[in-house]
Amino acid sequence: MFKFVRNILAHFPVFETWNDVWVSKELVNWQRNGLTIDRFLTKYAGREDVKYRFWEAEQKKMTYMSIRFPKEYCENKIYLRDMISEKDGVKFSLIMMRQVLNTQVESVGEKE
Repeated sequence: MFKFVRNILAHFPVFETWNDVWVSKELVNWQRNGLTIDRFLTKYAGREDVKYRFWEAEQKKMTYMSIRFPKEYCENKIYLRDMISEKDGVKFSLIMMRQVLNTQVESVGEKE
């Protein structure tokens, strides 16, 4: 999902706001079929919602979010807002980036 959102925002930078972002099979495959966005939507269209929960240690609370997949992947517009809200999408992306960084950085602190 993280890669899907990243690719939509990177490859279709024509939208003003999160709520305006949409894709369709024709738009996604304008160059050729089978690239990342197309593979994601082909695989997950019609599937049940996926629920995530993350522990936010700084705030000492759990964050819950759901990703709703489109019913079908065809020529209809699929809005990003219908899959995940802007707030949850940004938070999800930040949490995923943080998890990746945590595996790559040995320690964070002042260098002497």
